[in-house]
Amino acid sequence: MRAERRDALVDFLLEAVADESTAPFPADVLAGLRTVVRCEAVGYWEWSAQALLAFSLAADEPELILPVWDVYPQVRRDDPLPGWAPRGSPLPHTEWFGRTLAISDFVSDREFRRRGLYAEVCKPLGVRAVMKVYLPTGAATGASLVFDTTRARFAEADRLTLERLVPHLAQLRRNALARRTYPALIESTAAARLRLLRLTPRERVVLARAAAGETNAAIAAALFVSPGTVRKHLEHIYDKLEVRTRTLAAAIYTQERVVLDSRAGPSRTAQTLAEPGPRQTG
Repeated sequence: MRAERRDALVDFLLEAVADESTAPFPADVLAGLRTVVRCEAVGYWEWSAQALLAFSLAADEPELILPVWDVYPQVRRDDPLPGWAPRGSPLPHTEWFGRTLAISDFVSDREFRRRGLYAEVCKPLGVRAVMKVYLPTGAATGASLVFDTTRARFAEADRLTLERLVPHLAQLRRNALARRTYPALIESTAAARLRLLRLTPRERVVLARAAAGETNAAIAAALFVSPGTVRKHLEHIYDKLEVRTRTLAAAIYTQERVVLDSRAGPSRTAQTLAEPGPRQTG
């Protein structure tokens, strides 16, 4: 990867990681992505089978693009990599997740220019090539980044760079979703922490070992007590945490640890990607 492209990639990641919005890819973050994967427009779409959940666009003149894109539902059948459209769009094929795909991977340029997708959407915008990434989301939603260029095709360096970025793009999306739910998690964790404060130091040790999956016999051996004593400790723990099972008690302990660990320090994402890799041209 050339130094210029690597610098643009690191700058993008530093700005994207610093973004604190709850939207996965706001327009200003996508604008930074345009400097890494050279294109005229990049859009982010996230949807369920019933509704559009998120959308953002970075382009020089987005107000000219949006009216043209409104035609897409009418020609969606011509897209070998179909995205969201109203009235119950299906979710992406699971084999697409995490891959960098171009329309040219599925149809020839000649066939593409014969289709309504090209005539109604791409040609009016001067778009000659389209590349997409479907981010892994789980079974309930689809999420894609769509790159348009007026060049005949994307450079191989653009594609390789995007492939290298995909895991980090997926993490950026997870970070944004976590920011939506974090306040509620903090609130519930605060309540859990108050209950954990009721435990004695020995009870916290027993709970930590139980949450790690140790049996009563293993805990007893580690603490030089009898299994019956461990069982009594657990009964007291259940009463103090207001639960009835070992699983629920362990979940309260684990929830607090996850939140504490999430505050441990900044990600090495940008640093990792800044490290030199195999040289590429483009």
